[in-house]
Amino acid sequence: MTSTSPLPLPDLHTLLGLTEADPPLIAAILAHTAPAGSPAPTELSQKRKKEIRSGFVLLKDVGVVLSFTPREAHAVDFGEPLGSGTHVLSALFYYPEGSDEVEPYEGDAPFASGPVDTRDAALEAYGAPSDGEEDDGVVDWEQWQIDGRELTADYADDGAVLTITVSLPLAL
Repeated sequence: MTSTSPLPLPDLHTLLGLTEADPPLIAAILAHTAPAGSPAPTELSQKRKKEIRSGFVLLKDVGVVLSFTPREAHAVDFGEPLGSGTHVLSALFYYPEGSDEVEPYEGDAPFASGPVDTRDAALEAYGAPSDGEEDDGVVDWEQWQIDGRELTADYADDGAVLTITVSLPLAL
């Protein structure tokens, strides 16, 4: 494995559709799970492989969760996977406020030049949404189509971004 810079967290969406057998996805998981200052491992641990098979890899320290689906389900929902493995990266979840499972995500948001931690910041970064849901004057979520990806922001009642999700659009 060559020593190159790890794929930045906001750019992980470029790996959607790859599988646990594909070197770029493996390298990204390894690079973002190594403790700061220590070398990245060179192969997925049994724990990480089990997480992939169960559907989720938590990058706890950086506030990102990778969601995997079995190959057959991915093919039905999103089209043929890009890689040859059995589990496909189908969505990424960024948690600007953190969650019970992960620390807050503090970096630039996907497809943005800075953090997106409020609804106002989301509208500024992404423009008018293509879909969303509002209940009693409070926006629950909004969605954008960007560069062949679906980006969804889920909001708290005060407009704080709870989750930014990036996924492939459903196959037609």
